[in-house]
Amino acid sequence: MKHEKLAKWWNIITYGDSGKYTKFIAWLFLDSFVASIPSSILMAAVYFLLAPVLDSTKAYEQKPFWILVGILLVQTVAYALVRRKSYLDICVGHVSAQQNEKLRLGDKLKTLPMGYFSTHDAGELSTLLMRNYEEIENLSSSIVANGAVIAIRLLIALVVLSIFNVKMTLAMFIVIPLAIPFAVISYRRVAYTSADLIAIQQQTAANVIEYAGGITTLQAYGQTGSSFERLKRDFAKLRDDSKRQEKAGGAVSMYGRAILFSGIAIVMGFGAYLLSVGEISPFFYIMCLLAALQVYEPIMQLFVFVISTARINQCIEKLSALKEETPLKVNEPAQTTSRSDIAFRNVHFSYDGKAEIIKGISFQIPERKFVALVGSSGSGKTTIARLLARFWDISEGEISIGGVPITAMTQEHLLSKISMVFQDVYLFKDTIAQNIRIGKPDAAQDEMIAAAKAAACHDFIMSLPDGYDTMIGEGGSTLSGGEKQRISIARAILSDAPIVFLDEATASLDPENEVLIQQAIDELVKNKTVLVIAHRLQSVMNADEIIVLDDGRIMEQGTHESLLMQNGIYASLWNNQQTASAWTIVKNA
Repeated sequence: MKHEKLAKWWNIITYGDSGKYTKFIAWLFLDSFVASIPSSILMAAVYFLLAPVLDSTKAYEQKPFWILVGILLVQTVAYALVRRKSYLDICVGHVSAQQNEKLRLGDKLKTLPMGYFSTHDAGELSTLLMRNYEEIENLSSSIVANGAVIAIRLLIALVVLSIFNVKMTLAMFIVIPLAIPFAVISYRRVAYTSADLIAIQQQTAANVIEYAGGITTLQAYGQTGSSFERLKRDFAKLRDDSKRQEKAGGAVSMYGRAILFSGIAIVMGFGAYLLSVGEISPFFYIMCLLAALQVYEPIMQLFVFVISTARINQCIEKLSALKEETPLKVNEPAQTTSRSDIAFRNVHFSYDGKAEIIKGISFQIPERKFVALVGSSGSGKTTIARLLARFWDISEGEISIGGVPITAMTQEHLLSKISMVFQDVYLFKDTIAQNIRIGKPDAAQDEMIAAAKAAACHDFIMSLPDGYDTMIGEGGSTLSGGEKQRISIARAILSDAPIVFLDEATASLDPENEVLIQQAIDELVKNKTVLVIAHRLQSVMNADEIIVLDDGRIMEQGTHESLLMQNGIYASLWNNQQTASAWTIVKNA
């Protein structure tokens, strides 16, 4: 179990490419080795300088110094070459590896059911893919590689010094076990506080996104002040939790550092004793003093690295959880179909695995026929349509297109057969042209403009400052509801998919343009298999079949005329809407 956990941990911090990352570390080792040569040369030079002092029979010789100078010149050239390679591999290669991993996660998100996104908001996902990876980057780019280099250097120092005198080496390293408990305490405290810190980071990010996205509504109702107060409380908690985590790691910084650097005094005192009894030479004593100045700081850095792993373990666990999410599976072998008839057979569905929303529904939509789903709010209309696009997997039954179960189609093939126009339109922060081209990314300019004209949005687009190159706000915030709806219809026209799904597509349109948009929709659905969700029954009077839903079940089916004759749910809905259409506001006397 621990082995599996370690394997997952290593996979995350190496961006899923441990082989390439191992090469990064190998070059860093070589870089570190070449960079450490001057310090070794310095120690050798000190020896050759002190040798005549320690032994009066020896004379100064220039030859060893010239050899050392030659080695330094070779080291300079070698370091330049090695450093260039290691820099490119570590920096450029590291960024490339991180980019590839984020793209893989992006592909993973595309395979997940919509239910995943209903329980993971935008703030959590943005924190997961951005802030968490910043933490991972700090670990993978510095902690793992540099920590390994420091460990190797210390091991070499331990072996080399032990060759000359084990007692002196033990004196130098004896304080390390005394500092380890403080590293353990800090690790546990940081690990304990990390979950709270990440949670408030996600909550704050989500609230910022919500505040920015809903600023118009908040201003309209005079709630910007109270909403901003909530944000201020989130930021205050984020500050307090961040301070708490920094304090949690303070034991190593303060007490651990003090204990480690007390080792210098131990080395100095114990070395003086060994020197007085003739057990070590003055030169070795001097080398130990110089080494002590450089040994403890790397050890301290290693302790900090260990604590940093506690800081990001929560990040790693969340990224691992995302990687392990079960994607929508395609039954092998994957199939395709050129037909566009639709069939629901005894379909059951539940969002939470408990309460069923769709309860044994069966119906068929022949190719190039127009079928409408009607019913009260919460009856299951939108759920049925989105199950067709496989936003979720059903719990029982089968949905097929052209006789092929949608579970046997790749998501790309399935969605290529369906054009969707939702009541709530989302536009991206990009040009109008690019938002329309979502329907067909490789569409030519003339083809895209033709789709816009068919959707009756060409004229208003051309009235904008930059026409089709006009940038629009995120979510289409700079456009009216009717303008956004027409652009979404242009998308659907451009995609030219054989199945069209309309979710109350004319709901946001003003009466002045409704006739034009209805004509555009007529063009969109021509020779297509059409599934419409309708609240205004008048808009689906001409449907080939109307399916009446209530509480996730089909209660009635038929044409407009036949359903009125049944005098059931549909007739009641129709009469209520006819009565409501005559409603007016009465002025108080």
